[in-house]
Amino acid sequence: MNDMWRPPAVALGSDPAVQLHLNYWRNRKLVRPIVAFLVLAVLMFLLHRGFSMLGVLFVVLAAVTAAAPIQFRSRIGWWLPAAPSLMDGAPVVRVRGEVVGGDKAWMLLSVDGGRLHLRVTNVRRPIRQLVARQREMSLIGPNADGVAAVVLDGVSFPLPAKVVPAPAEPRPEPITEEDLSRLAAAQAALLVWFGVGFVTLLGASVLFDLLLVMDGWIAATIGFVIVLLAGFIASFFRRGDQHRMVKLLRNGPWQAYPVQLLSWTGNPGLVGRLRLALTLPDGSQLPVSARLAPSWLIANISATGYVWVAGSPHRDQAAVVGLPGYPLVAAVRFRELQAR
Repeated sequence: MNDMWRPPAVALGSDPAVQLHLNYWRNRKLVRPIVAFLVLAVLMFLLHRGFSMLGVLFVVLAAVTAAAPIQFRSRIGWWLPAAPSLMDGAPVVRVRGEVVGGDKAWMLLSVDGGRLHLRVTNVRRPIRQLVARQREMSLIGPNADGVAAVVLDGVSFPLPAKVVPAPAEPRPEPITEEDLSRLAAAQAALLVWFGVGFVTLLGASVLFDLLLVMDGWIAATIGFVIVLLAGFIASFFRRGDQHRMVKLLRNGPWQAYPVQLLSWTGNPGLVGRLRLALTLPDGSQLPVSARLAPSWLIANISATGYVWVAGSPHRDQAAVVGLPGYPLVAAVRFRELQAR
């Protein structure tokens, strides 16, 4: 079997997984959420004819969201105009690469012993560490303007790159002993906590505004604090699979199982509800479902016909799937997808 998704030798843009990402990036609506939050904030202030905690929350969300277009431009947007000709015209070449610098969401890559240096964007530290360990990847381009794309095995989206001069003082990425799968699981759990915190803050703001109208500032403030405390305490009793992935990784060693992809609702998005049929060594089958299945998982399943599971699958239990040694993990359950 193929052990993971790999880019095709020619016309990378025709690969369904790559095409999905390119379409998603092109169609992102970056300004609309900012306008929506500002409109909601104004409506809340007008409705309450003065102070509104919901209005303040929407203003804060608009300010936070305003950073998204800038971030997108620096990581991906600058590269998108060159993507169609690059993805469809240039051959895919296997190269050796060494990370010789980087910070935050970029890395400096030395290709084939220094014949070429690329500044690669949309690269967080776990991916930099993965590149430093593997030191082999696919390169598309560069074109006449020095624009290129780097593609890693198993990672089904191109990393924007541009030719730059060799650094005066290379800073090779130190190879660590950390478990990249565990690191990704911890980051996924952190996102869950952020989500819980936001929902709690939203509920507390709604109650504040209601009590402010009915009983005044003191009652509104007390209600606001009580809801925040209740949400904080309740979060410790949450048992969602997404934030238990660090624990689920300890279920056992990674094992590959043949699967049949039944459905995935992600396209045109990058995350969707997933249904699989997994075949056990004795020939019996288990249903597999996930509510937040990412596109890289679908690409690897489609390319190999297998899914990697941390530990042994058991009916009605949760597990982590992904790629061994990669910062790519997702939570699944071995049961039919339950409707909500």
